[in-house]
Amino acid sequence: MENEFAQDKTLVNEFLTESEELLQRMDQDMVALEAAPNDSDLLNRIFRALHTIKGTSGFLGFEPLVRVSHSAEDILNSLRRGEIQLSRPIIDGLLAARDQLVAMLQDIRKEGLKEYQIHGLLAELEAVQKKAVSPSGTEGANQKAVSQEVGNEVAGSTPAQNEMPGELPPASSEALNSSKADDSKASDLKTAPQPAIALTTGQSMRVDVRKLDELINLIGELVLERNRLMRLSRDVNLKRLAGPDLDSAINQSAARLSFITEELQAAGLRTRMVPIETLFRKFPRMVRDTAHLLNKDVELAIRGEDTELDKTMVELIGDPLVHLIRNSLDHGLEPPDARVAAGKPRTGTILLEAKQEGDQITILIHDDGAGIDPARIARKAVEKGFATSERVRTMTPGEIMDFVFLPGFSTVEKTSDLSGRGVGMDVVRSNLKKLNGTIELESVPGQGTTVRLRLPLTLAVLPVLLVEAADEIYGLPLRSVIETARIPRREIHVIEGGEVLRLRGEVLPLLRLSGIFHTPSSSEGDPQLNIVILGIAEKRVALAVDRLIGQESTVIKPLGSFLRGASALAGATISGDGRVRLVLDPAGLLQSADAPIQRKAEAMA
Repeated sequence: MENEFAQDKTLVNEFLTESEELLQRMDQDMVALEAAPNDSDLLNRIFRALHTIKGTSGFLGFEPLVRVSHSAEDILNSLRRGEIQLSRPIIDGLLAARDQLVAMLQDIRKEGLKEYQIHGLLAELEAVQKKAVSPSGTEGANQKAVSQEVGNEVAGSTPAQNEMPGELPPASSEALNSSKADDSKASDLKTAPQPAIALTTGQSMRVDVRKLDELINLIGELVLERNRLMRLSRDVNLKRLAGPDLDSAINQSAARLSFITEELQAAGLRTRMVPIETLFRKFPRMVRDTAHLLNKDVELAIRGEDTELDKTMVELIGDPLVHLIRNSLDHGLEPPDARVAAGKPRTGTILLEAKQEGDQITILIHDDGAGIDPARIARKAVEKGFATSERVRTMTPGEIMDFVFLPGFSTVEKTSDLSGRGVGMDVVRSNLKKLNGTIELESVPGQGTTVRLRLPLTLAVLPVLLVEAADEIYGLPLRSVIETARIPRREIHVIEGGEVLRLRGEVLPLLRLSGIFHTPSSSEGDPQLNIVILGIAEKRVALAVDRLIGQESTVIKPLGSFLRGASALAGATISGDGRVRLVLDPAGLLQSADAPIQRKAEAMA
């Protein structure tokens, strides 16, 4: 019989949102529980999450979810009572149940529950529970913590107090075992198809009500200022305002409108900010499983998970972080015996940290592994034809490490399915470039490797420095501007066919903005040259422009496909007079300054 509640899309959407959040947190909690088996708070939190999912699933008539969550809940209940001891097979079984629940939720979100062969999973959960019986066979130390817990839980309460309609009561384990016995008559359990529920409401996110209140208040201020402008317009039409009084009134209203608009824009962006914890939650499980596959002992430390980032950015940096962490696991950390022989702890450590620095967020991935030897990188670069031995001898360690990000470059003799230090790193950098982000690599042989990602907090608003070249105005992302200066033209020199600038003892490659777009400069007769120093990580480049205009916050728009190959352009914006302004890409400009190596790399790829 079809459950009428399961046809309520709003109710089902709320169930899916809550359950997915619970399962995300459960993934992290179960890995933490394995490292701290006596942590009763963790155990109780996992139990409550499964109990909530089971109860609401029963209410909505999602029977496959009820059976899987109930079977996993039985194991957790035995752990809470001290009847069994926590072991790796138990964690593996609980994680397998969690993954099955995730798959079922995804099916509900798409087209509805299917037929599932879950007999093997239920049998596995039952088997690990029987094998993990506590030596005492009675309630252990966890029972005291459980009995002290206060909350709406199964333990110590009657079904009527906490069971939702349609849910299996907690005392029904005998009935469940009975049904398992019936299921064993068939090779696999096939559940009846559930009604399809197409949920097309789009993406959603939870927003702190205080952020919404701030947004509504600012909208109210905007409405008041609109009313004031309308009154000014009527007064002007009726000749009530003119001369200095009119100028003063318009200036005051324009200033007030500018202030409210900026505050409204900032408040709107804050509603899109979410803790990066939503992304970091999946890495403890990934590190646990990958380390087990590689026969390595690894501990993951996470810091700064409460750092907020635009929701879109959180979704887009997931894949690069997965690749970088797998690199650390596969090729960064040594096997346990090798670590012990090197005088290191048997267990390797990976640090994942996020922190806000101005209008940017920095994400750091550090491992205390073998590190990367710059000399080995240099040898490979010469061997693969990316650089000559003479050029390598004049390069700094940081410049040598940059070879790792070139297409086709790798020092790994034998690649694996997981990763390869260098293999795919060019893809990571290009993906970050699309987000106006950068990546830096630091390594000390024998001590470890640090990868540092720098990303804008949001892609929606971009502070820019406005510059002019050949009567055209361009925007330069302010986060990449180190300084501006006017220098005598005699400080410009030509080395190996390229222009360079000597600034305070440092030699920088020089690019002319008018030359990039093949337009004549309008400042040829000026003995002084306007220079913008751009920097990304350790790299610097001097950009010559005709005129410096000032700073502005703007909204960047993506370019059409016909300009996709223009590496010097990041996007476009609309100026106050309605004209299109191009926004330059500092990473692309830096790439232009080092084009010979890049062209060689692309030819070798």
